[in-house]
Amino acid sequence: MAQVNLPQTLGVAYWDKQKSALAKATKAPATKLPDALKELTKQHLALDWDAYGTDKLKTADDAKARAAELDAAVKGKIKALLSQAQTVETAATSFESEAKKDKAFPKEPLAAAAAIVKAAKEYRADVDTAVAAARKALDAKTQELAAQKSASGPSSAVVAKQTKLLKSKLLTAIALLRKPQPNARPMRFMIVLGKTSASLALAYAVGPAQEKLLKGLMPGEAPFKILKDMKAVVVWEKNALTFVSDRLAGTTLKKVQLWLKKLLKLNLKMRVRKSTGEVEETEGEDIPEHLLKADPADAADDLGREEFMERMAALDADIKAGLRGPSAARIKELMAEIAKLAKADKYGDADAELDEIEALLAGGDDEEADEQEDEQDADAGPEKASGGAQASFMKRFAGLQAGIKAGLAGADAARLKELVAGITQLSKAGKFADSEKVLDAIEVLLKKGSGGSPGSGKSAAQAMDEWKTRRAAAVNSLKSVATKVANAKHASSAKAIIELQAVIKNLTAEPATLQQVNELQRWLADDDVVADVCELAEDIRTPLLGALSQLRTAITA
Repeated sequence: MAQVNLPQTLGVAYWDKQKSALAKATKAPATKLPDALKELTKQHLALDWDAYGTDKLKTADDAKARAAELDAAVKGKIKALLSQAQTVETAATSFESEAKKDKAFPKEPLAAAAAIVKAAKEYRADVDTAVAAARKALDAKTQELAAQKSASGPSSAVVAKQTKLLKSKLLTAIALLRKPQPNARPMRFMIVLGKTSASLALAYAVGPAQEKLLKGLMPGEAPFKILKDMKAVVVWEKNALTFVSDRLAGTTLKKVQLWLKKLLKLNLKMRVRKSTGEVEETEGEDIPEHLLKADPADAADDLGREEFMERMAALDADIKAGLRGPSAARIKELMAEIAKLAKADKYGDADAELDEIEALLAGGDDEEADEQEDEQDADAGPEKASGGAQASFMKRFAGLQAGIKAGLAGADAARLKELVAGITQLSKAGKFADSEKVLDAIEVLLKKGSGGSPGSGKSAAQAMDEWKTRRAAAVNSLKSVATKVANAKHASSAKAIIELQAVIKNLTAEPATLQQVNELQRWLADDDVVADVCELAEDIRTPLLGALSQLRTAITA
């Protein structure tokens, strides 16, 4: 960081030169200017300007660390320095204003005070410019060093660590598949296809974390293609890792098998089974028991606290943004679970929950991106129903919660309450098949309340037009309220405007998939910020939920 010079005008010696002139004044105003100038000089000299430059930086992490030190100084020492310069300016301005009341006051001190005010302003501007330049230089250095590292590829130590992590995660996932727990979540997969190879990750939720890990273990294989199938499941069947998918080809699995054998020394037998029953499989071996965790329920990788906390910190800003979006409810649940796991030092398990959060935050790239929103699809095979009737019922019931909340504010609220009460009794008695029938009746009632009926609802295009119309009305209303709030200039205006803008931003313009519709319904029905905005402006929630109900009906028709 470039050294900023302290002008002589801001030194206490400059003001001391005015003593003889001040002595001639009838009554010089009391001032703390000399003390303020002394303190400014002290703070200026105490700041190590060279500590925030780009010299002696060897890695991108070093550059990031120095940038963090600069940010800390901006919030600490540099902030205090700028504040002291402001104090000097204020003291000089005050002295000048008071002294001018005496028309016979000597001109030299007045000119000196004016010069100090000017110098203090210029000094603050010079410090701000130096900080901005230092930030820019550090950002550029970070990118330069990162590019050098990328060109040279990961170090052997990093590759070894990533390889160990991937192998641990795969074996843990396979152990869980071989000894499935009751009501277990379906296992998902991600395959990264390179120019010649194909790599594999298994997890309950696959997203950016797995993609980054796999790409890092495939040097020279770019450009990459990502293959996910969120309607598929992975099971252990006939001593082989079996992918129940209509999108996965047997030739791809053969590439995956070769890659696993080469990198992880796992000659794994793999199969792909279509919904039609057609099977393709590779030659391979069963995994020896000693490679698998003794107890899948307690399985975890070697992730330590420091690595976990580093990942949490990196995702912090995105998670905060996600807590204001359509997936807020699910993210809150996962964050609560992560807190419990971290408290118990189960960082590997907590990291797996972070995978799901990251996948939610990156949602929208794949039309089938979130397993929480998958429909109960018979083509996925019997494994999909392995969670039993209870899991099927609970998932369907959860998907209807937003619509039920909207319906309870409508004309059929009384009947809807009766049906929900009936479901409560039936589910407590374990009669989930009967509960499903009641859900059928609820869906009919909700369709009726949203302006449609079975078999005669609006088309997808009509429902989308209705959503766009109601969304536009809501956005216009919120913008109008934001303008009024801004003009009011109240102490809480800024916070209110931020909430209004957040709601506008999260109102998806064209929710074309079932996942997007479900997320919007949950968010509008449950989010506290939406509730606050409805109280501040008008009830935008009810008409929007009605449009989403129509859109959901049209999509699932």
